[in-house]
Amino acid sequence: MDKAALFKISYGLFLAGTATEEKENACIINTVMQVTSIPARVTLALQKRNLTHDLIIKKGSLALSILAQDCPLDTIAAFGLKSGRDVDKFLNVKYKTDGNKNPYLESESTAMLSLSVFDSRDMGTHTMFFCDVLDALLFNDKKPITYDLYRELKSGGKTEAAAISSAKKAEWVCSVCHYKYDGEIPFEELPDSYVCPVCKQPKSVFVKV
Repeated sequence: MDKAALFKISYGLFLAGTATEEKENACIINTVMQVTSIPARVTLALQKRNLTHDLIIKKGSLALSILAQDCPLDTIAAFGLKSGRDVDKFLNVKYKTDGNKNPYLESESTAMLSLSVFDSRDMGTHTMFFCDVLDALLFNDKKPITYDLYRELKSGGKTEAAAISSAKKAEWVCSVCHYKYDGEIPFEELPDSYVCPVCKQPKSVFVKV
């Protein structure tokens, strides 16, 4: 069996945060799915070895941050590669809390769901939680990050927005009359004798925008 085939299933990347009287914690997860719209319900799975897993079982609720494509990789690493048993993941991190005082990230996310667990299933290494959506906040129109994109970014890739930005053709404008060069030959490759077709100024007065 080629388990790489499973990578073709689309996953998101989320931060599951919860807080009890003793501890607040959060971890990165990638298995979240909406199962009904009326009532609004989702399922999510957490590894049993995670502290967040145990806290959710105790609390019965959590805040789910839907991470955006521009979420820093350092943030994902801090919440995904370290254990809350060893470090305070929210130390020096700006965060907010939902109506049940569960922590979530706003600036790194595109939306947040406040969830209440109404059932769960033992999945061996994981627990599947079935949740009611108590509240939902939309922060911006950014695209959510997927697990596939995250793996690409770790390897030095770019988000779609960054790729489009870097691929955008540079424009050269005459600083005297504001004529915008639109020729087929790249402006940098034009001879030094080139002059603006409008005001006849030399190539040297053009600026890149």
